[in-house]
Amino acid sequence: MTREPRFVSVVEHYDLLIDEGNDPFWDHPLMQAYMSRWDGPLFFEALGSTEGNDVLEIGVGTGRLARRVLDMGCRTFTGLDISAKTLERARENLAAYPNVRLVLGDVEEFRFCERFDVAYSVLTFMHIERKRAALANIVEALYPHGILVLSLSNEGECLDFGSRRVRLYTAPVEDYIAWLTELGCRLFEIRNQSGNSSAS
Repeated sequence: MTREPRFVSVVEHYDLLIDEGNDPFWDHPLMQAYMSRWDGPLFFEALGSTEGNDVLEIGVGTGRLARRVLDMGCRTFTGLDISAKTLERARENLAAYPNVRLVLGDVEEFRFCERFDVAYSVLTFMHIERKRAALANIVEALYPHGILVLSLSNEGECLDFGSRRVRLYTAPVEDYIAWLTELGCRLFEIRNQSGNSSAS
């Protein structure tokens, strides 16, 4: 008899990934190539130069993207994540960089004291239920004329991962456009051939 996958929270899922030895920081090149659908050339085209900038990543994970951004010469890097175990691994992975600050928090609730030139998030917003509240907190943390880059994917109602499932909260790009416009942002959209979007 096959047991139905159980639903777990986002925090439990990402904590379990660390327990299971899953660290995207060390992804095989084939997995890196797959992930480039969301954080490849189109993403970095939207991000632009981060040299000398104060940068914020929402959903920093174990530091896979942070390493690339730090190597581009940002002045400071702040990474926010909801999983304490994931951040512990990120601290190990990014220990060589003295300008890194990693923060445990939920972007729906977290209010930043600092200001940033650039903020970005890749595949994190599918886990965020109150998206407008999260976007408002990010936009508030940006300097005037700061840049926000979102790489989004609509994966359906849940993420299946073997014996467990994680509920997802997807929304069409048009909703993000409306929310960000309400928050005073000017927008442009870059859409790849798979229909995945990076919006700035």
